[in-house]
Amino acid sequence: QTPYDVIIIDAGANDLLTLGSEVSLPEGAILGVVSEVYARVAKVKLFSTSGDETNAVLERGSLPIVLIGAGGGNFKLNLPRDVEVEIGDRILSRDVNSRLIATVADVSIEPTDSYKEVIAISPTNVFALRFVFVRP
Repeated sequence: QTPYDVIIIDAGANDLLTLGSEVSLPEGAILGVVSEVYARVAKVKLFSTSGDETNAVLERGSLPIVLIGAGGGNFKLNLPRDVEVEIGDRILSRDVNSRLIATVADVSIEPTDSYKEVIAISPTNVFALRFVFVRP
């Protein structure tokens, strides 16, 4: 049993895994990084871990942002009121490959706020993961 947003994979130091190795879906979306390595298993900390911050890019407008993990495969971020963002917009990693991290699920703004709150979700159900890829 593991806490939310931590997964255990059946590969470890014997398979040449190292701390910080990137973990992604077979389709390419990036989920997190290896946080602990043992001989035959490893722990993976997902980017959606509550309170964790991940540098990313809002694809619409190539705007650099910081995703804040909200747990359970969910993220929050605040954007200035005048930034255009819509449900379904993609949020990508800041690396050269620009891989999918999340998609915008909800945008809320109050008439008196100078920021809009954005909720984003992981591209998969993190509670039903079966296979992942680990990149050194």
